[in-house]
Amino acid sequence: MTIATLMYGVIPPFVDLTETHVFHPDWTPHARMHMVWLLGTNTSIALVALYFLWLQKSSLALGVRLAGVLGLCVYGGFMLSASTTSLYGGSLSDKGGVPPVMGMDANILVFSLALLLLLVGWYLARKSDV
Repeated sequence: MTIATLMYGVIPPFVDLTETHVFHPDWTPHARMHMVWLLGTNTSIALVALYFLWLQKSSLALGVRLAGVLGLCVYGGFMLSASTTSLYGGSLSDKGGVPPVMGMDANILVFSLALLLLLVGWYLARKSDV
């Protein structure tokens, strides 16, 4: 669960605060503002989730549940936006953006694996009666 949380809270700023996203020359200023907002929100959520996973001592079971729900909110929001691009004229990538990996959109691949990791970790933690 920690790895999946770091994947949505720590890695995206390093990838997205570059010319492929926030500083992409074709992006409008308002789209850039929304991207920075998203990065700040997801990083803040990840910090809360990591706190509940590792530092909150009163109820580890509550911490695991909360971290799982927060992760599902972030990854679920991404999956919803990715699956509805045709409704709002969106795209998974732009020219000059993040290239595909093994013929698949890099975000779909990485976030699907991270979501699976989060769910497996959550299941294992709950199964062990944390």
